[in-house]
Formats: sequence, C-alpha cells, structure tokens
Amino acid sequence: MLAPFLGKLRLTWQPVDERMVRTPTNINRETRIRPMVEGDAEVVAELAMELGYPNEIEAIHRRIRPIGQTDLLLVVADASDKPVGFIQAHRVCIIEVGFRVEILGLVVSSSARRKGIARMLIGEVELWAQKIGAEVVSVRSNTKRAEAHLFYPAMGYKQIKTQAVYEKRPGGRESKKLEESEK
Repeated sequence: MLAPFLGKLRLTWQPVDERMVRTPTNINRETRIRPMVEGDAEVVAELAMELGYPNEIEAIHRRIRPIGQTDLLLVVADASDKPVGFIQAHRVCIIEVGFRVEILGLVVSSSARRKGIARMLIGEVELWAQKIGAEVVSVRSNTKRAEAHLFYPAMGYKQIKTQAVYEKRPGGRESKKLEESEK
C-alpha cells in the first residue's frame, strides 16, 4: 500500500506548540522541543563534536537554513534558552521498502544525558512520521556507539540488519577517510 502523502511537505510544519516537557529526573526544569534556528549554530557545532564530527560554526550556520526548507525535520531540545540536544530526520520513499522516516542524527549534550531528552527528540520524530503517513521510522547507528545500541531497543526499535557504508565525493574529488568522519 502506498503512503497517502508522497508529495512535498508543507514548509510550515512545526512541532506542535513547541511542546514544553518536564524531564523525569528534574521536574522543576522545563525543556522544550523547537525548530533549530541559525542562531543555534555554535551550540550545534559543539554537540556534533561530542559525536566525533568536527565542524566549523559557519558551516553549521550555512546548513541550517536549507535544511529547514526541505523534507527534513530539524529540531532542538532547549533548556534555559540553550540547545542541549538535537535530532535530524528525513522522509524518503524507497521503492522496495516503502515510505519511511529515517533519523539522520541524534545527540544530547553529555551534561544533559539520562534526563529523557533523547526520548523527547525521538518522540518528536515519531509524531512527525505519523503526521506525514510514514510506514516506519528507522535509524542507523555506528557500531562503536554502545549506548545507542542499548537505547534504541529500549525505545522499541528492532535491529533488522548490519551493513557496510560506502561513500564517494562527486566529481572525483578525494573523499575523507570513513574512519575520520566516524560515519
């Protein structure tokens, strides 16, 4: 059965009311899920570095605007007006497996882990997937990320396969080594 929504997403989709969520380990501190904005670039670069992806702040800044204008979801978990985590997901229709949402990146600051923030971010992706009629939400995780391989099954995700990832830069330019990019 084809997904009911295969056209371009409305560019106005936003997380519902920038939901305020009380984290289970700190009931007095409110965290909200909101769209990522260009002003978040510095903190997002720091968060990406925690996963082993060094990035220039300006490079992150340049990427935020176009991502917000595509079929990708890009939101941050904001505590005290500072992002403490983010998640990025995209919608894709793969001819042999159907319409799905794939989580492309999830990171929570090491200082904010174990407070339910990753669960909130995953919940936002799942809500978006349901809203757009996706058949499944999937995520790929580097085999080196032991915590992630405990977290996703606890969230109800099942490992369905292992795979090798290959990359090549278009136009014959030399590609970064896969080990350096930690993909």
